[in-house]
Amino acid sequence: MVETLVDILSANGYDVAGAHSGGAAISMLRESHYDVALMDIQMPGVNGVEALKTIRTVAPHLTVIMMTAFTSDELVEEARRASAVDVLFKPFDIARVLDLISSSARPGGAQGARA
Repeated sequence: MVETLVDILSANGYDVAGAHSGGAAISMLRESHYDVALMDIQMPGVNGVEALKTIRTVAPHLTVIMMTAFTSDELVEEARRASAVDVLFKPFDIARVLDLISSSARPGGAQGARA
């Protein structure tokens, strides 16, 4: 999924970096500026909600869009309370993802991270 999203976003003009875990995403955000992060709620190691809470201390203004294949109301609500812009349920509409990103960043100059 990481590579697919990286390919789609790159093809749409975004500078994109991919991460395969919450810990990797946090490390990337400590080292570089990103405009948007797409993160799965369920990830190896640090889950997406816990990563989001840490990210808020590192990059408080980062737009974060969460994704999930699970419908755990508790984690979805926790993600929203931690200020996720939206929580998308898989399979999601890529056009919706692109709309959310374009409202936060612009092609060619924006960077996005996906963990």
